[in-house]
Amino acid sequence: MTLFEVRDLRAGYGKVDVLFGVSLTASKGELIGIVGPNGAGKSTLFGAIVGTVGLRGGSVFLDGEDISGKRPEDIVRRGLSLVPEGRQIFSGLSVIENLTLGLTGRRDKHGEKGALERVHDLFPVLTTHRDHQAGMLSGGQQQQLAIARALVADPRVLLLDEPSLGLSPTVVKDVFDRLIAIAESGTAVVIVEQRAHLVTRLAERTHVLRAGKLQATLTKEDAADEAKLTAAYFGNSGE
Repeated sequence: MTLFEVRDLRAGYGKVDVLFGVSLTASKGELIGIVGPNGAGKSTLFGAIVGTVGLRGGSVFLDGEDISGKRPEDIVRRGLSLVPEGRQIFSGLSVIENLTLGLTGRRDKHGEKGALERVHDLFPVLTTHRDHQAGMLSGGQQQQLAIARALVADPRVLLLDEPSLGLSPTVVKDVFDRLIAIAESGTAVVIVEQRAHLVTRLAERTHVLRAGKLQATLTKEDAADEAKLTAAYFGNSGE
């Protein structure tokens, strides 16, 4: 059953249209990828979904409820969380203080202790660095903290914007292993990524966004087809 649906979404800034009728779905426990070149509209898509970019048309549904145009904080409380590009942790606060701020978006206030235990099990470094200033963590540790901060809000759908940005290949693998585990626990995970090979190999489906439209959908098997992947990502020379 579909848990999350974006239907014919259109959005932009000022007089400039960026998205032109984007539609996609995710079910419970699915990991879905979105790839595309710079300027394709990937971050705008996430902004329109979470309410930080105004919609010009279309709808967003979470478990059958239309959440289009609701305030970002209300969307989080309904069960949709975003890990933004660049992580955007509170660098002057400690690890545990960052996680505590994430708890404010929970729907169920009675499960806060269990939520913290879950992310500490998933990201043990956050336990050993519990009282460390977040800005002193490594890039990979900060990314883990950003994901954990979103998870403690108990999302049914987790969006991640460029989670591999600025990380070494070894750290990227570690982060994606955690994202797979999160999906396997039942959370729908939707990832915007520049590393098309990586996300295509791991995701149930990977949508290619170019010029504000979904141009193709790739499967795991397509990750080994260099020509198909390149054509989908950059477009045919005749386009």
